[in-house]
Order: sequence, then structure tokens, then C-alpha cells
Amino acid sequence: MNSAQPNGARPDNAPPNGARPDSARPNGARRSYEARVLVVPLGTDATRAQVAMLGSGLDGLMTVRGVTASTGVDGDVPRLGSVPLGEHGWRPAFDDLGVAELVDTADMVVLLATDLAEVPGPLCLNLAEAARANGSLIAALVVGSRNWDTPMGNTAMATLREAADMLVVLRGTELAAHFLDVLRGGPREPAVAS
Repeated sequence: MNSAQPNGARPDNAPPNGARPDSARPNGARRSYEARVLVVPLGTDATRAQVAMLGSGLDGLMTVRGVTASTGVDGDVPRLGSVPLGEHGWRPAFDDLGVAELVDTADMVVLLATDLAEVPGPLCLNLAEAARANGSLIAALVVGSRNWDTPMGNTAMATLREAADMLVVLRGTELAAHFLDVLRGGPREPAVAS
């Protein structure tokens, strides 16, 4: 059934600006969309930073395991695993996934880097290509940016800029955890005016 009205008119029961009424929401208290965020730690240092972020209460995201500085660099097709980051994720854990399968249900793919010498450039570009084909947003989150002033670091930053729709550089893991939580979105406790 086509719900479009002639001349752009809204049906009488439709809310303005295309918003759904509270009664049509799966959870009437929910006021925002919860994105399916896939975090890809680029190297062992980024994996350690990701573990540190869990201490800030980060949950509800998925992460990729098995990425090293050499993943996908020699033209091989990497097979990686995906597990919940924290106690909960938006899908079950999987192993032996190709790049396209890794990103196929993500709304956003976050390439997490800390030591730029560990960034596997070809993998970043392959993930970005697969995510774009899926309609996903690609972000590069650089925490601390070690080795930024080396030739490898320069190459890594150029690759991250090419791969990502947005690039964010932050000083520490606590702020990065809050940033990822904002990207995820979802329901929040209502604020009470004092």
C-alpha cells in the first residue's frame, strides 16, 4: 500500500518531519536511534586501547579480532572474527568472516588507531570499500597518535583520510569511549530540570 499523498500532503495522522509518533516506536521511551557500530582496532596497541575503553562503561558495540599490522598487506583476503565489545553486542560472535561479511550489518565502521605504524593500509581501504557498498558510514578514530611523525605514520594518516568519511583525533581512551558511545546513540536517561 502506498502511503504517499498527492501534492506532498501528509496523512492526517502523520507527525511532522517524517517522525514516528511515540505509539509507533518499538519502545515508547526511546527517543533516538541506536546505531550498530563495528570497531576495528588496527593493531595490538589499538586493541589494548579498546580494552581500556571498557573501563569507561562502553558496551553494545561489536569489535573485530585478529587485526595485526600485516593483515591484508600482502594482498591476501583476511578472515577475521567479530565479537561483542563489552557484555552485549548487536549480533552474536562470529569467526572466519571475510571483509564484506564483517561489515554487512553495521551502520558505522570505526577504524581505531593508536600507533600509526601498526595501521594496515590495504585492510583499511578494503573495509571502507565494503562498508560504503553496504551504505555504512566510515569513521577513523585516532587515539594518542603514536608514530605520527614517521614515514609509516604519514602513510597511515593518508590512508585513514582516504578510507574514512570522518577522521577524529583524541588524546585518551576515556574520551574515545565517550565518543563511541555518542556514535552508538540509543536511549538515555531523561534529564530533569533543577
